[in-house]
Amino acid sequence: MNRRRFIAWIATAVTSMILVIGLQFVNLSPAKSATTLNVYAAVSLTNALNSIKTQYQNANPGVSVVYTFAASGTLLSQIQGGAPADIFISAANDQIDVLQNSSPSKLVTSSRKNIVKNRLVLIAPTTSPVSAGSAALNSISGLTNANIRGIAIGDYTGTPPVVPAGDYAKQVLTKRSIFNTVSPKLYRASNVRNVLTAVENKTLVVNNVNKTVDAGFVYRTDALISKKVRIVDTALTTDSEAIIYPLGILTRTGVLSTAQSFSNYLSSSTAQNIFKNTYGFVLP
Repeated sequence: MNRRRFIAWIATAVTSMILVIGLQFVNLSPAKSATTLNVYAAVSLTNALNSIKTQYQNANPGVSVVYTFAASGTLLSQIQGGAPADIFISAANDQIDVLQNSSPSKLVTSSRKNIVKNRLVLIAPTTSPVSAGSAALNSISGLTNANIRGIAIGDYTGTPPVVPAGDYAKQVLTKRSIFNTVSPKLYRASNVRNVLTAVENKTLVVNNVNKTVDAGFVYRTDALISKKVRIVDTALTTDSEAIIYPLGILTRTGVLSTAQSFSNYLSSSTAQNIFKNTYGFVLP
């Protein structure tokens, strides 16, 4: 009897040891995780890039694209501060220039390219009640009228400017010789989407004070996504620098092949059709 019990005990011990060893091997072979690609992009690209992300991830199920959207100048500051960006897409050349011209360059050689272009427009609110100034506004030059009380504009300060849309708008107003005249009415917002919201709501908080907004400058693509504003006027392409969205891959990236894949996808016919036909961007 004792011998049978001893043999049973040995069998149980051996079985337990085999299970423990097997579990160790299982734990040493975890499922492969997705590759994360961090894309820092101008906020005006939000809707288009989110649509493109869906298409790209369906075609590349092993990749997770994570976006950070903000004003281009804000994103540049974050990247310079060590933010884990793999790709940067700005709404102007100035911010990309800073990274490319650093010594050493912070962009992967030959990775820079233009993705899309845009147009700058003047917008006014359409939801009731609409002020007399907004209702009568029909051109950029009309901003000088006394009944236009406030104009929302992206923050054009800084070197390079915080908000490219604001800098483009300043260039337009300067070219039209009315910047100094309307300057007291300009209320700066932290990004172009906040300008759009300010015009929709007819107000913008500036230094904790609500300022009345009768009009504002945004990209045409921003105006097209809102049912609460109308396009008053479109700036001429000769009124400012060309509105270009350059892309660059950061040398700090640890997923270079994935970054190159996504960059190539943004130039593909699939992505370019989304940019142009769905959201109104101009192809480069």
